[in-house]
Amino acid sequence: MQRVEELNFSSIKSPQKEEQEFWERQKRCGDEIDLKLARDLPDETPDFILKIMGDFEEEASRFCFSGAQGRVLDAGCGNGNLLLRALKNEKGKAKAKSPALQIIGMDFSGNMLSRAANRARGDGGAGFLQGSVTSLPFQDRSFDRVVSSGVLTCLPNTQAAAKALQEFYRVLKPKGVLVVDFFSRTSHYTLIRKHLFREPITPPEYVSPGEFQKALEKAGFAVLSYRGFDFKPCQGYLFLSRWRPLVDPYFLQEKLSSILEERVLPIRPRLNLLGYRIYVKCIKK
Repeated sequence: MQRVEELNFSSIKSPQKEEQEFWERQKRCGDEIDLKLARDLPDETPDFILKIMGDFEEEASRFCFSGAQGRVLDAGCGNGNLLLRALKNEKGKAKAKSPALQIIGMDFSGNMLSRAANRARGDGGAGFLQGSVTSLPFQDRSFDRVVSSGVLTCLPNTQAAAKALQEFYRVLKPKGVLVVDFFSRTSHYTLIRKHLFREPITPPEYVSPGEFQKALEKAGFAVLSYRGFDFKPCQGYLFLSRWRPLVDPYFLQEKLSSILEERVLPIRPRLNLLGYRIYVKCIKK
């Protein structure tokens, strides 16, 4: 497989041209910036929020990669935040002689892919290739697991999302595992945005859990489990607002969401479906 530095980044033709150009323009550097960059957060983001986002990525990576063996594709790896956490956890299991894990990071942005490759340099367990989720540059039945975080929600239409799911199915081995995520259009503050602020809440960015499960089943997958995130009472990040010092100076809504995720969801798994962002683990039938 070609390493990322050998690829011709200008050759890719992505249906998400504007979004690709956005990520190609990002030039900020530094370890802390990698988290801000992956979430498109401003430089003045408070440390408390960065910690919450770091905790989210750690838990999301654990859900996406836990139990993975063989060849794993991170389809839309961005600057590699989830992938790198998985590699770090894999190193920690090396003494236990766990089965070898090879992760392939793929993204449509050459800029983000270069960042991921540079950050993973020396880890040994990862390779990188540029490509699009709607036309994966891999042979049929090439992977034991496919992880795709924050990708389907950015595709231009439902046809592209369905095509991506078909591609994930194609490159997975029989009984292979797929982990994908979506933003729930039935979550509380998605509904507030729709009915109070009249914002468009349309697929593929926003779908209901039932709609997403049907799309997965139509593509040939059976759902195994869910993991919900972000149960804040209010939409968006209040720290971006000038009203933060008056409305929520102690980050109470973020703390409330974290307590629910850490202490309640493990004993009430059905509540995962009430989250704003929901990850789904499924198996190829």
